[in-house]
Amino acid sequence: MKIQIKQKNISILGLSAIAMVIILMIIGLTLLTGLDFLANSWKKSTIIEQHYYQQYNQASSSLNWAVTQDWQPPSNHWQCKTEPILHLRVCIKLSLLKIDNYTLIRGEADDFSLYMLAHYDNHKLLVEKGHWLDYCPEKRNSDCE
Repeated sequence: MKIQIKQKNISILGLSAIAMVIILMIIGLTLLTGLDFLANSWKKSTIIEQHYYQQYNQASSSLNWAVTQDWQPPSNHWQCKTEPILHLRVCIKLSLLKIDNYTLIRGEADDFSLYMLAHYDNHKLLVEKGHWLDYCPEKRNSDCE
């Protein structure tokens, strides 16, 4: 009779051990799923940030390249130049700002643009320190397109 009681206790202990292992596996799986979700989220934000910096550097390079080029006198319409090897694209036009006789320069990279204010003198653009902008300074959005 004592043998049968021990067997019942052993089977109950075995069942609770199996239940504990299953619970620990479920908790571990939940933690791993959450960690995978977090890693994928970090990966996406890193890719988005990397794409932003690539576009930013491309547009900035376009602005720097614009200063080295010879230009026709700017008008009220965009005048653009491209450099096909480095994929640089830059456009200039007269700014509508009433402060000074500025020329607006737009450096482009896909759907990203940076702007700079400069003065036009003898087919060259002269940039003063501090006139770099990450937004268009014109009052109307249509003047920036």
